[in-house]
Amino acid sequence: MSKVQSVILETNPHRPVNFNEKAVSKVLEESYLIADVKEDGVRLNLCVEPFESVHRVHWLSREGKEFPALNEQLPLALDDRWPGFFETDEALFPEGFMLDAELRIDDLPCKDIAGTLRRHQAIDLSRLKVIVFGIVPMSVVRSGQDYDVTHSVMKYHVEYQVKLLQERFPEIAWSVVESMDCFSMQEVDTFYESVRERKLEGVVLKDPNGIYKRSKQSGMWKMVPDDNEDGKVVGLVWGTPGLANEGKVIGFEVLLESGHVVNACKISKALMDEFTKKVMDHTGYDAQDIESIVYGMGSSLVDCENPYHDHTVRVTFMERYPDGSLRHPSFDSFRGISEPTIKE
Repeated sequence: MSKVQSVILETNPHRPVNFNEKAVSKVLEESYLIADVKEDGVRLNLCVEPFESVHRVHWLSREGKEFPALNEQLPLALDDRWPGFFETDEALFPEGFMLDAELRIDDLPCKDIAGTLRRHQAIDLSRLKVIVFGIVPMSVVRSGQDYDVTHSVMKYHVEYQVKLLQERFPEIAWSVVESMDCFSMQEVDTFYESVRERKLEGVVLKDPNGIYKRSKQSGMWKMVPDDNEDGKVVGLVWGTPGLANEGKVIGFEVLLESGHVVNACKISKALMDEFTKKVMDHTGYDAQDIESIVYGMGSSLVDCENPYHDHTVRVTFMERYPDGSLRHPSFDSFRGISEPTIKE
């Protein structure tokens, strides 16, 4: 069983809500929208704080937990370059700051990034890409309050701070999120389509006069294809008796965030073997026991001892029907990093 990661600091960052054309159009009537490219990475809250003779540096998920792989080395912690970074007139936030960013590792897709971060193996810093879209003083982070600086101003704070990080810590690829100011829905749609053509995830729209809030709140909207949804495992799906995958876990029953329960299958043979073995190891049942339970008494006995229960997962699908159900839902990946039941 993996070691549960403790919360280092409840950063509680501003998270975008689902796209709402009415709300977005209202902002456009009054001003414009900041459209940030939504990178297919892992949310990073990088906290740097002067503390007596050392500087505390924590690479945290949006849940405030350190990533196991980065926890092995804590990049830039106890680095003697920090005093020079803070003790000059160039320091934007002398009391420390939190970068709100997307973390990429080389050009790996999100699910492989999450898997790499779950492992307790150090990562070469040259592989890290930190794409920054927000910055908040540490005093505000610790207070848990909203940050009364507009998104239109914050983007300049981000550009300034990233430039300093690039100069002082060049071993990591720091960059500012790609962004565009849009003054109409047509410009929003054109930018979104161009982003999708480049096989990127989508965009995040920001009200330029809105401020950085805490948790999932309006003022930021994510505009992504309606082809995936997150949820939690509530049961196991077993292979059909008499067919090749009899006695194997072929997927999961998933309670989606929308409230629907779907069978998310279409996994590889290797994952079937991995998931089935874990169930056997966890329950102590052998293949004959499982076949007897699943195909004789029903799967409730095994499911109540399901080692994947409540694991957060991403489900992909072809389309969403009017009633909210999904066409061809498939298991994509686990969403937990520091802890399997927490989406990060």
